[in-house]
Amino acid sequence: MDYFKICRPYDSEALFMLRKIIRIPSLYDASTIKEGQPFGENIFLAMREMASLALRYGFEVDYCNGYALEISYGHGDRLINIYAHIDVVPVSEKWIHKPFDLSVEKGKMYGRGVSDDKGPLMASFYAIKALKDNGLIKNYRVKLVIGGDEERGSSCLEYYFKTLKKEQATYAFTPDSDFPLIYGEKGITSFDAFFDIKLEKVQHINGGLVYNAVNDLTTIIMEKDEGFVNYLLQNKVNFTKNEVDNDLVELKFIGVSAHGASPQKGKNAALIFLKHYGHYFHNERIYELATKLIETSGKLFDGYYKSKELKGTTYCVGLIDYDNDKLKLGINVRYPENVDVITLVNNFKEKFACRISDYENGQALLFSKKSPLVKTLLKAYRLETGDHSKPFTIGGGTYSKHALNCVAFGATFPGDDTNMHGDDEWYLERDYYRLISIYAHAIHALGKLK
Repeated sequence: MDYFKICRPYDSEALFMLRKIIRIPSLYDASTIKEGQPFGENIFLAMREMASLALRYGFEVDYCNGYALEISYGHGDRLINIYAHIDVVPVSEKWIHKPFDLSVEKGKMYGRGVSDDKGPLMASFYAIKALKDNGLIKNYRVKLVIGGDEERGSSCLEYYFKTLKKEQATYAFTPDSDFPLIYGEKGITSFDAFFDIKLEKVQHINGGLVYNAVNDLTTIIMEKDEGFVNYLLQNKVNFTKNEVDNDLVELKFIGVSAHGASPQKGKNAALIFLKHYGHYFHNERIYELATKLIETSGKLFDGYYKSKELKGTTYCVGLIDYDNDKLKLGINVRYPENVDVITLVNNFKEKFACRISDYENGQALLFSKKSPLVKTLLKAYRLETGDHSKPFTIGGGTYSKHALNCVAFGATFPGDDTNMHGDDEWYLERDYYRLISIYAHAIHALGKLK
């Protein structure tokens, strides 16, 4: 079967619909939550756009009370599921391109969600449509399950299975990570760490958008201190200063965002401030806290754990808040299968003498590389691309942890860094079209498995 050939007629429409869906800023919005739209209006509107597209082409649709959108087709005992998500992470002020208006420049598509996860979602839809239109969905069923809350912890898929009691798939994949395939994922937990500590001259600190992204902008309101400002300038710290009134100044510390799975790739604005503040004002506790957390592995406070398959821990400070002598840091931790979350969190609590909020046990995931699911998906990828890269494990968390018989399969190609969760997120246009062929091949091959 020439999957590349049967998928090419859908390219132009797939690009048109991707542009249409990216224009909907499908961010979680507590202010517009109501019955039928548990994550806010824009996420619901994006789901409705996908539902309208699916109904137009003869698919069955279930809104799942707004938690997820289920698009299905076919008959048979075997069920192939694709888990994608339509919610996106917030954007910073540093985008060059308009984040919610897809643009294409020199073969690159720019827009929030183009790689995570609206582009792969749309490619999956047109892969299923190509199979349907060519009579290749026989004796099996396919469901594209589109979640609305993946970026905040996947409550959407939890509701889909635990509350709605939806059927688990015979085989499944999520197009929300990297090629060629992810057979293992670290455990993930997030928590708030609370410190009772007085920061001289500081009135308020606020920074960060989510737990699972490196804090790239932190704002401080503090009493004027030209000595501190001069110290920052001498040390070439990236910050801005604005007068608030005769006594107060606003300092904005600027870092570089990165995904919570690889915080070492970013520059943490919150920790940069705390480190320099602690050094200048001789606050040893703050200086030590910042210094140990800037090194993201946990090695500097004996919080490092590793295994052969899932490698080592990472600690990401995503959020910061300070008022009335109380500092709060929002921490996201990725850890291998040989450490339990209780041990990890208690160690953090002891080493930093802080209080810890509630946290979840996001257990690690490992598949055999010889399993039929892994072997079939790898074969489909290699036949469509000619690339024989080896599957690997990641620190990121995908829907695979919330569903049975599921691995992450694409959509970032080897060697690419699409700025997922960062500024000017991108994806190559030619790879977007190639993605449709890969997923059509993979779904059809899984559907034929005994």
